[in-house]
Amino acid sequence: MDVFEERPEINGAEDTPINAPEPTDCVIDVLVVDEGLAAYLKIAPPINGGAEPTKEMLLAALTNCGVTHNIDMEKLENLGANPVYNQNILIASGRAPVDGEDGSVQFHIKTEKSGLRPRISANDKVNYRDLGIVENVAAGQVLCTITPPTEGVAGITVNGRELAQIKGRPVPSMVGRNTELNADGTAIISKINGQVEFDGRRINVTETLYIKENVDFSTGNINATGNVVVSGVVLPGFKVVASGNVDIRGVVENAQIKAGGSIKLQSGIIGSDLYCGGDLKCRYIENSRIFVKGDIKAESIINSDVKCGKSIRVTGSIAKIIGGRCFAGQDIEARTIGSISHVRTCLEIGTDELVIERQQELKAKIAELEETNKKLASIISVLRQHEVRNSLTEEKRKNLDSANFSYNTNKTQIEESKSGLDEINKAIRERGAGRIICSGEIFPGVRVEICGATLNMTQTRQNVMMFNKDGEICIGPR
Repeated sequence: MDVFEERPEINGAEDTPINAPEPTDCVIDVLVVDEGLAAYLKIAPPINGGAEPTKEMLLAALTNCGVTHNIDMEKLENLGANPVYNQNILIASGRAPVDGEDGSVQFHIKTEKSGLRPRISANDKVNYRDLGIVENVAAGQVLCTITPPTEGVAGITVNGRELAQIKGRPVPSMVGRNTELNADGTAIISKINGQVEFDGRRINVTETLYIKENVDFSTGNINATGNVVVSGVVLPGFKVVASGNVDIRGVVENAQIKAGGSIKLQSGIIGSDLYCGGDLKCRYIENSRIFVKGDIKAESIINSDVKCGKSIRVTGSIAKIIGGRCFAGQDIEARTIGSISHVRTCLEIGTDELVIERQQELKAKIAELEETNKKLASIISVLRQHEVRNSLTEEKRKNLDSANFSYNTNKTQIEESKSGLDEINKAIRERGAGRIICSGEIFPGVRVEICGATLNMTQTRQNVMMFNKDGEICIGPR
């Protein structure tokens, strides 16, 4: 009998290799760079049949690293379905902050007074007396426009952390004297009429312009809105024009001075032209042409043509009028009139020449308007005949309406002008005559005219007053 030895069976001994390696799952790394503005995924592949990445595994890795903002979910889905290994793959993006822009200003005035150059006219002539040193502005005028700063936009990291932006800085306040911001703060405007100047920090508007030295080639001519004060002299050939008052500390020689207000000359004026809308006060007037609407107060007037709307009073230690012509609407007063050498000196008192000038203007205006209306009336008459015959075209209708409007407007102006003329004529009739008062000597060679009556002095008289009575000049004690 055969005996068989049974061997134990080793289950699976033929299917399992001895010392086989363990499987390794994929490895997911999250890399956050650029100060949190970007997140990358890098996937190491699985080994020996380890687990491949899934969308959920990738999302969990990002969450564990705190990446929660702006994840590209579509790319994450694709990576889960079709993994890409050993590459840095951008998976989330932050947003960098956008800094605000600083405010800015655009000037509409000159900000630099140095380096001014003479102006060149259209025919290429250089005016060395016109430097444009004075810049006049009107109330409400925009001096500069302001662009406000912007806030900017805050940023955010892939971790959801806000990144603060730098906000734009506003323009430093440049509101100065007599200036203000407009309602929305986008412009600086002038509060008054005057001269504008930027001192490097503030925009200022002043009613008074100060010239610290002379009016010469360093300043050019002065033309200012408001007042002008000149500490020095006004050199020959230059002009000082102001809508307000003028105060000049030095001599004015062979120059032109014009003021809408009063003029004060600490010294005097020689060989110049002067126009004054107010009163004139000075030491002396020599060889000049003077027109003053108000009063004149001086110490001497020599060989000058002087027209004064009110009174001329020559006072002080000299107090003399010699040569030339002096016209006043009211009184003329001096201590000495004329000279021992019988210099021709004319003194006149009568209606203000400004009133006479206005009277003539109104007369001319009335005549012109009446002549125009005469022509318009003829045109209107012809057009109305067409209207009656129903032959008035649309163009002729417009012409008729325009002619009627002009006719009625002119008629109103004629009535207003006639009314003003009547008032002037009445004032001329009712106005009393002024006087010539001499507290010292009045010499032969002096011609006096008071409201149409004339008198030529043939002998020296002292301490007298002259006036018009019943159409004749009377001389009496002062």
